Amino acid sequence: MKRSLPTVSVILYKSKLLANGEHPIMLRLCYNGQRKYKSLGLSCSEKLWNEKKEEVRSTHPYAKSMNTLIRAEQDKANNKILELERDKKDYSVSTLVKDLSKSAPTTISLFDMFEERISYFKSTHSHNTATGYRTLLNAIKRYTEDVDYELFEIDSEWIRSFEIYLRDNYKDTSIKKFFDCFKAVMNRAVELGYIKASPFNEYRLIRPLDTKTTKRALGVDEMMTLMRYYMNTYGYGDKPKPNLEKTKKHYWNAKFRRRAHTKLTPIDAEQLSLALFICSYMFQGLALVDLANLKWGDIRDVKVIDKEKYARDSGMFGIDYANEHKEVKDYYEINVARSKTNKPVRILIEQMTITPFLLPFTKDISHLSDDEADEMYVFPIYSEQDDTPEKRFGRMTYANYLVNFNLKRIAERLGMKSLTFYSARHSYASALYHANVPMGLIAQNMGRNPAEIETYLKDFDRDSVIDANQHLYITSTDAYKKAQEERRKETREERAAAWAEWESKREERFAHFLEKMNNFSSCETDNNVEKDRE
Repeated sequence: MKRSLPTVSVILYKSKLLANGEHPIMLRLCYNGQRKYKSLGLSCSEKLWNEKKEEVRSTHPYAKSMNTLIRAEQDKANNKILELERDKKDYSVSTLVKDLSKSAPTTISLFDMFEERISYFKSTHSHNTATGYRTLLNAIKRYTEDVDYELFEIDSEWIRSFEIYLRDNYKDTSIKKFFDCFKAVMNRAVELGYIKASPFNEYRLIRPLDTKTTKRALGVDEMMTLMRYYMNTYGYGDKPKPNLEKTKKHYWNAKFRRRAHTKLTPIDAEQLSLALFICSYMFQGLALVDLANLKWGDIRDVKVIDKEKYARDSGMFGIDYANEHKEVKDYYEINVARSKTNKPVRILIEQMTITPFLLPFTKDISHLSDDEADEMYVFPIYSEQDDTPEKRFGRMTYANYLVNFNLKRIAERLGMKSLTFYSARHSYASALYHANVPMGLIAQNMGRNPAEIETYLKDFDRDSVIDANQHLYITSTDAYKKAQEERRKETREERAAAWAEWESKREERFAHFLEKMNNFSSCETDNNVEKDRE
């Protein structure tokens, strides 16, 4: 009787739902009434899975690369079964899965390993990670002049030569990212059984890498310079405004066109870049990706009482007077979670301060209802009409390039040091730190974990956040306050001198007035006497 062979099939394992909303793709092996599954490290939605063909549908953005990996794993399992049958070795589905997890094709190369990782990260929508792997692969190809290597050929000597090449062409921060990525690739190769051990286990760098972050904070005076430049260039209120038809530029190139039309900004790219930078600074150092995710529905109006005036009026005129004459300021309150840390951030900013920089972006929602406007992005980075993860990643990549390119031009024009978008976050933290704002409040405002700084700090209230943000402006500096106080003192002295002069001459004026009155009375008496004689 002919003995049946194990069956190898590829299925979408619907019993398990991943965090990304997809199901894992598994290799299923059945033999002698037993069934085992082996993960392929891939996932797919039920809608994009072709159960009959046991592959990803062609409409999937990464169908070609994913199906190639699936077929390779399926062929590897079938080849292993044939090898065991040929050698007449005993096996079960458990030992078969174990052998498949350890064994690997001898033809796997360094470039193949990178391509497999890149395809995997793209399939899980980890586009930033996939881009990092692609960048490293391109660097390796330049180093090897497109010559591929077997994984076992990557040893300590190869890595040392590659490190020398990187040090001649890249900064230490980039080399650190490259090596972290390279180590991960080789560790994955070990897990799959392609190599016995990673060559990085025993490798030591030629010298330590200097990965200290360069201080990129601007002073309050430099931030005020940028704000004045924005106002003087693009106008606000009664100030002259440029002809937008002349300054309008293509914002998205052909790769980032929206469906049916090309996206143009109502403002030019430089204004957009500087407005985003200033908004990041005023929004407590929000990252560009957090600004891109911000929707009008996240911004709400709040009323805040002027505490200083209320306290001053209460002390001078009493509580009743203070309650009748209290002033209320309009603020925007924004509650979001940072994309990087998922930490909640509470932003409070006076409306009058931020309005000039938000105003250019309100034109797209002026004709919409409140509910429709709430779902619109504040800044024209993402698109509501085409909001897939792939398009969001592409738009963010381009926006990051666009903003930093224009910020560099602005800095050169104003004679400032090199400027990047991340400088806004550094500048916000630096301004508050040098104004003696507690570290816990700075961490909370920026979406960091206060426990990492001072574990005993509790959350600060709304007024504390507002008071902290006042240090962002020139009017809150000690020098400005001192100058204002000296000006008020001079005014008081001038008024006091004028009053003293008036007092000194009051008696003289009064005596002159009495003299006039006496003269008037004498004239009246003389006139009456003349009338009586007549």
